[in-house]
Amino acid sequence: MKSLRPEDPEQLGPYRLLARLGSGGMGRVYLARSSDGRTVAVKVIRPEMAEDRNFRIRFRREVAAAAAVGGVYTAPVVDAAPDAETPWLATAYVAGPTVAEAVAEHGPLPVETVLALGAGIAEALIAVHAEGLVHRDLKPSNVLLAADGPRVIDFGIVRARDGYELTGDGSLFGSLDYMCPEQATGEQMGPEGDVFCLGSVLAFAASGHPPFGGAAGAAMLYQVVHGSADLTQVPEPLDKIISLCHAKDPALRIDPDRLSAACAPGGAEQVLTEGWLPGPVADMVAARRAAAALAERRAVATDLARATGAYDGARAAEPAASADVPEPESYRSGRPGSAYATVGWSAYDTAVAGDQDGAGAGGCPAGIGAAGPSGAGEPGDGADRVDGAGALATEPREAREARPYGPGRRPQHGPGRTTAFDPVRTGPGEGTDTPAPERSATPTPHRARTRSRVSRRTLLTTAAAVGTALIGGAAVVSARRRPGGPGVRPAGPAPEPTWVYRGGPLLQAPAVFQNGTALLKTRPGTMIGLDVTNGAQPTWAYQGISLSPTPVLLTYGAAVALGGTGATLIGVDPAGGTEKFTLDFGEDYQFDQLLGSYDDYSVSVLGASLHRRSGEQGVATSTSTVFGVDLRTRQALVIPIDPEDVGVPLQPVITSDYFVYADGLRNVAARGTRDGGTLRWRHQVGYDLRPGLAVLGRTVFAIGSEFIALDLATGRIRWQAKAERGMFASLGAGGNTVYATGTDPHGVHAFNAANGTRRWFCETPRLNVDTPIAVGAHAVYVPAYENKDGFYAIDTASGRLLWNFTDGRETGVNDWQLSCDGAGHLVAQHFDRVYGLPVT
Repeated sequence: MKSLRPEDPEQLGPYRLLARLGSGGMGRVYLARSSDGRTVAVKVIRPEMAEDRNFRIRFRREVAAAAAVGGVYTAPVVDAAPDAETPWLATAYVAGPTVAEAVAEHGPLPVETVLALGAGIAEALIAVHAEGLVHRDLKPSNVLLAADGPRVIDFGIVRARDGYELTGDGSLFGSLDYMCPEQATGEQMGPEGDVFCLGSVLAFAASGHPPFGGAAGAAMLYQVVHGSADLTQVPEPLDKIISLCHAKDPALRIDPDRLSAACAPGGAEQVLTEGWLPGPVADMVAARRAAAALAERRAVATDLARATGAYDGARAAEPAASADVPEPESYRSGRPGSAYATVGWSAYDTAVAGDQDGAGAGGCPAGIGAAGPSGAGEPGDGADRVDGAGALATEPREAREARPYGPGRRPQHGPGRTTAFDPVRTGPGEGTDTPAPERSATPTPHRARTRSRVSRRTLLTTAAAVGTALIGGAAVVSARRRPGGPGVRPAGPAPEPTWVYRGGPLLQAPAVFQNGTALLKTRPGTMIGLDVTNGAQPTWAYQGISLSPTPVLLTYGAAVALGGTGATLIGVDPAGGTEKFTLDFGEDYQFDQLLGSYDDYSVSVLGASLHRRSGEQGVATSTSTVFGVDLRTRQALVIPIDPEDVGVPLQPVITSDYFVYADGLRNVAARGTRDGGTLRWRHQVGYDLRPGLAVLGRTVFAIGSEFIALDLATGRIRWQAKAERGMFASLGAGGNTVYATGTDPHGVHAFNAANGTRRWFCETPRLNVDTPIAVGAHAVYVPAYENKDGFYAIDTASGRLLWNFTDGRETGVNDWQLSCDGAGHLVAQHFDRVYGLPVT
């Protein structure tokens, strides 16, 4: 932000200009204030551009289009004079960095912040699309981070010209990193294209890099059209949400309304409140507010000087306004700032000037604080440097457009593992750090504390779930669910819950049971214990675990989970929640997902080995790696996965001798757990497999277009059954029966596990086939297709549809998680609630 110069106007329409925000090829942007005290960004067209008749026509049409857009999470046009001798446009002024700047300065944003960001941008797109507009250039530099939520800028600007947008020299319009396939191939882009771009923005915010980066020009466009997004550094549930945005077929992409619900089931305004931004980014917002306030104070001082005759008109000699605004230490880095004029010039720059760089940071013309490749806000050639200009929406939030939202809770933020302590230690923790406050229903939590690491060793491979039936995780079906299903009626009403737990959002992982206690994982990284007879309040809570969406493992006398960062395993006493041990395997490894346990002391983890150069951190990563950890000896073996194993989610079933999984080449494969992961057998099926497998006794079960049973020791076929139509989609196993959901018709199949004889088929309304079937003593439980419809119970003996339980809440991608113990208890999780139901 710079002081006005002698050649700058003092007034445009009703707006008193306060400071320069930037300038570029198409004009200048000013911070201004109306007579009634409203702060705005005023954009003034250069005289030579104003003389172009065609430019004026486009400008007039764009002003009308942009002014029609309302909504809480856009920066609206508040005034304009497209026909004035000097055309200008005034927009709400929003104090805050762009997503590009915030990530460049402080790295990837926290999961909860990105979820809130996605909800806000989705709401903005709802408002834009409602006016028949398409943004067409949604990218990190076109989204501002304000204290009370994001603001999408430059909406409508690229929509006004009919047909596919080109720059003046015929090249593609838009940012290659954030294009949708339709743009890349020259096809007509509709609202669905904005959703694809939104997915790319969220991927950048969560990982720090574009999802289709690493290439240039035509190669990058090819990746956008034909390749897969790199979401390896994007945590759950964001990777699932982004995948729904990134469907290549526009018709299969999630719509903005459902996307908003997926990110914030209780409504965007439940999560977009003061405090939604991490501290360092909030400091950036505060600095920009201070810069704007200082400019206003100087204007008042100037007016007072004029009134008293003390003003000499020498404003050109004033220092830059932002120079007097100290930056917080958390982001003082010497980078130049950027001006964030909230409706940009990109269409005019490309159509008239042929600028191939498109809009700058915040949608300003090239040179007005335009973000370079790093997103750090470098001014363009010949531009004024812009320092710390943000924008502040001075309109009260209460006065903005209100939207009705459904029930739900705001995800609760909490501390990570930040305190230091001793190496591997057994026994309860005795930290000096003060636990973060919890809601009154939750006991004072135990906290994980950082430690010095144990030395790395090599030993063993992978491990797995223990029980009569071992079930691998089910993969997410990439196509969007569509409504439908037969009008099947349950035999009777669902039982009433014996208790209900209401708390923070739960991770997408079913409960695990230990001596009458259900163990669950919640955000922001807490393990809780609920009494299965009355779990309305946790009996204990332990903070500091990973957000990995896999159940805890019961092994070595502990409930084992990943630590919050790095390569750490934490063991918690399942009875009281105290810490029993922590193992940290150092900075050269990253642990991402627990795969299973066996032999009462071994666990298997999926992660990566990090390769360093010159001591730098995180220069490169290897392909996915399986780590086998012996908890007794504190030793681990790193086993790189074969190339054939890469390409599908690794969701194995592990026994004491075998590590069994579906690989990327349509095979079921088994490796040894006691010989360094030696390949024991591989069975090719010739069709796409669902990654989730099951093991019952000495038989492996796999599904796809067929249901096959393989000998665990040899891989030979024991029996197989073919789906008449559709496919088998998810598995469950118990006793001497295996179960699978079917997609056409919808329902559940039951087979004799020994010989494949069909026991029964129960037709149901359409089901959610993304999670395993929960098997109880007398019934199996499967979630409905839409999570607001709950889940169904089916009698294991007769195959009769017994009942349907639901709480009626639509929670986006937060699906039901179901699990049964061996004593007649069913635990059903739904977003932020857990229901205990009796099982007879």
